[in-house]
Amino acid sequence: MSKKTMSGYFNPRHLKRAALLVALTLALLIPATAFAVPGSGEFIAHYTQNGREMTGLYNMIAKICLGVLILVEVVLVAAIFKFRRRSDDERPVQNHGNLVLEIGWTTAAALFQIWIGVATINVMFATEVIPDDIDMTVEAVAYQWDWQFVYPDHGGLVHSDLVVPANTNVKLEVTSRDVIHSIFVPDLGIKMDAVPGRFNYWWFRADGPVNQVRVDEFATVERQEREYVTTRPDFMQTRPDATAKNTSGLERRVTYLGRSRTVEEVSPYAKYSAIEYQGTCTELCGLGHWDMYFRAVVMTPSSFRQWVFDMQNAVTEANGPDVFAARCATCHGESGQGQGDQFPTLVGAARVVEEGQKDSHIQLVLQGKGVMPAFGQILNDAEVTAVVNHERLSWGNAGGEVTDEDVARVRESLGLPPFPAGGVEPTPTPDLMAAGERIFESCVSCHGRDGQGPDYIPSLAGNSKVNGDVAALAELLIKGADSDQWPGEKTPVARSMTDFQLASLLTYLRGSFGNESDPVQPGDIERIRRDMN
Repeated sequence: MSKKTMSGYFNPRHLKRAALLVALTLALLIPATAFAVPGSGEFIAHYTQNGREMTGLYNMIAKICLGVLILVEVVLVAAIFKFRRRSDDERPVQNHGNLVLEIGWTTAAALFQIWIGVATINVMFATEVIPDDIDMTVEAVAYQWDWQFVYPDHGGLVHSDLVVPANTNVKLEVTSRDVIHSIFVPDLGIKMDAVPGRFNYWWFRADGPVNQVRVDEFATVERQEREYVTTRPDFMQTRPDATAKNTSGLERRVTYLGRSRTVEEVSPYAKYSAIEYQGTCTELCGLGHWDMYFRAVVMTPSSFRQWVFDMQNAVTEANGPDVFAARCATCHGESGQGQGDQFPTLVGAARVVEEGQKDSHIQLVLQGKGVMPAFGQILNDAEVTAVVNHERLSWGNAGGEVTDEDVARVRESLGLPPFPAGGVEPTPTPDLMAAGERIFESCVSCHGRDGQGPDYIPSLAGNSKVNGDVAALAELLIKGADSDQWPGEKTPVARSMTDFQLASLLTYLRGSFGNESDPVQPGDIERIRRDMN
């Protein structure tokens, strides 16, 4: 092959064009790899008012940026062609600027910035300021590597998915038990960091299923829904409207929840009138960060009430292998082989196989150690028993079984609140005491901060009513009493309190002013109210 022919293959101009083509191809393909992640792609929040406010702001800014991009590129390309050098001896005309043009584009840019700033501030106030008419509070607790959603207004119910009623103002209190996480439900416009030792707050009002039926006092909700299934802004959306649907039960279900959570063929929410969305963690938080998926389920109000009832009365068999796969396998391996010194093997480990170390094994699961989270307020007694027995009797281990009674005994010896099998996790006593102290502030004008009120109001310290029968005390505060001995009893002060609020107040009264009586759980108040009716 001649040098002339060779130069044709390696022409610098051709190489530059090829390099430019490769660079453009990579620029398009590399961002597209994000869609290889299961569950990715749906990042437009159109199913809450907050989400629509934010998406509208983003779309407005995107349109402005697109207009500026087109204008600048057109002027740039036109200038390149019009003022390109046509000969080697050509000298360009010297231009020292155009004052009117420069003032014009500076003013236009400033006006656009002011417009964007005002619109952004309006959306921030609309979405970030918690309204006064909050209907329900949910605590979103992150830990390595899963989520826990606590419902203080529903007897301390704990669930692994975020389940809320439609058309209801919901306040999220977001925190973490270990490292920084971040909760993200793109369809609902929820994004908030979960920081250890503090609460961050967000609120939303989800639309819920399209076809909501009239149940009890809840009116029918008629609204138009549109499907948004890509990351494209609405002005590029080409999919048709999805209105006039005739649906019942679950309208839409989540199909991917990571490795540790199996997506059932039939969703556990299939019997409710609901719609599922996908949530995840968006803050790199360690080895299992990629696996922190959960469902966000929005139900009709009547379905939500039924779901709460079902959860509070559910008693399920704990399956050791399932609990291990969901909670332990990420670190210790599916076969208990461990991963180095940080995540030791469970195969043949002394704590697992020795008969005399049963309590030590249970204590480790309840309290955690090092990077291992404490599962004492995550797993109930039956679940702890199941996973401990799975570890002690699998992979060639023969450490002997433990029972629910063993777990309850160790839990009590560690000073942890009881957590028997069932649908409700007990609210920690410190949380009840802290909330009760805040509520008691409205009582100090009569009872005093030390529980010693005026002479005509009995002291709360050592009071037989405070330290006696919980049901009688709760009924007294809910119904009031017609008695001249204690005028304050006439007022039904707890009639409008939630179960959590009343349980917190009673716990504080029974644990303060020298009193040392047992705490009261929200579930106890719920049962008392039910018996009263």
